[in-house]
Amino acid sequence: MKLFILLIFTLSTFCIHAQDRNEFPNQLQTSKTEKLVRIEGTSVYASIPKDYQYIKELGRYQKADNLYIQFIQSNASNFDLVKPKFTKEAIEAKGAKVDEIENFKLNQFDAIYAAGPSKSPSQTKLMLVFGDQTFVAMIIGVYETSNQQGKNDLLNIFRSIYYDKSLQLDPFELANFEFDHSITNFKYATTATNIYLFTQDGKQDIQNPTANTFQIISFPKITEEKAYSFSNDLADKYEIKGFTLDNKDIIKTQINNYPAYVLKSKSSYNGRSGIIYQVLLVGENSSVIFIGSAYNNIEDIQSKFEKTVESIKIK
Repeated sequence: MKLFILLIFTLSTFCIHAQDRNEFPNQLQTSKTEKLVRIEGTSVYASIPKDYQYIKELGRYQKADNLYIQFIQSNASNFDLVKPKFTKEAIEAKGAKVDEIENFKLNQFDAIYAAGPSKSPSQTKLMLVFGDQTFVAMIIGVYETSNQQGKNDLLNIFRSIYYDKSLQLDPFELANFEFDHSITNFKYATTATNIYLFTQDGKQDIQNPTANTFQIISFPKITEEKAYSFSNDLADKYEIKGFTLDNKDIIKTQINNYPAYVLKSKSSYNGRSGIIYQVLLVGENSSVIFIGSAYNNIEDIQSKFEKTVESIKIK
């Protein structure tokens, strides 16, 4: 399964309508100053208001549940390949209306800014995506549409963004888990902030939707009720990427002493049959999501996915 399935879920609820035009000039020049903080898990620096709390597992700063900004970066992506997904035509093809998308330059990088309704009808979502042939960074802000100060906060953060290509990142900086790699012997492929992708053959499988892969996602502590609801939301959204599931039932159980919400289903993609194995583990201080998919050697890989989840320890 391709990386960024969660990012695609985000885009699927992003309906863009005309907002304030020209939020950014054609060229936005920023610099790295001591007023900026580095967003952990990324090479992105930004000026963050002091009353915004950092949530490590999400790479997010938030002032309230309905006022936050989230940072996502992948160094295994190519902006030239991603850019076509952010056109008027591409977003409308997913059922969203698009009135305006602005293209501009953020220092030396091609960038796109967009704004529009979030999943909640009372909220607005802002998005900034930029990169080059070696990385893609996506920044998403959400605020109550009536909250002009919240909007100004987010726009000011967007306008302060600086990306340091020379920075050497620890790809597991935000990882809140340990697990037994030897069960599958899958190779680490890439990180997208709090999403860690492992594939059978490494980076060459990243863009292959029917490769044998699994993702482990760092996630905050949530209630068991919300864990069940979120697991159902994930199950409902596989079809956005063209995956068909035979079963969407979420089973509550216990794995390695953690409350666990499990989806195990046969799947198909472009005529190929496979399996999806999705598990949300609720830890004492944070949570972990495992999403595995296999389209060859299915029975053996599914068994190894289950054993891998059983080996996960949440820090």
